[in-house]
Amino acid sequence: MAKITFRGYNKMAYTNNGSVSTGAIEYAPYTIQQAWNRASSLGVCILRARQSKSRNEITSGATFKGFHDGVFSFYIPKTNPTIEPYFKRKVDLGADNKGMQVMEVATNVDVQELNQALDRLDKHLNGGIFTRLFTAIRSVFA
Repeated sequence: MAKITFRGYNKMAYTNNGSVSTGAIEYAPYTIQQAWNRASSLGVCILRARQSKSRNEITSGATFKGFHDGVFSFYIPKTNPTIEPYFKRKVDLGADNKGMQVMEVATNVDVQELNQALDRLDKHLNGGIFTRLFTAIRSVFA
């Protein structure tokens, strides 16, 4: 497993298949794998769980839209980016890298807080319970 020390903080980095500097998500703790799958289902491509720096904002760059909730940052690719996202992963011609690519978590990450942040991201992206219910009903009759 790749443990990274950056500016005195310890963190773990996970990718789909792992590499010299990252661990494969299949060997991560089960709770981290669940968070990976949930974030992927929300369209998150990069997830960062910091140890101490807290941010509460939405940012927009050339490639990603960032949702920052406390120590957690979720990066979702833009539909029309000015710069195409690139991840060093071999894919078939015409296919693209969708879903989670990188998850970087502090070694002391609180998974319950991460799940609560994912709940807030889901609510922000998909609306409240009534919005989701209306969308589900509309999709049935579409």
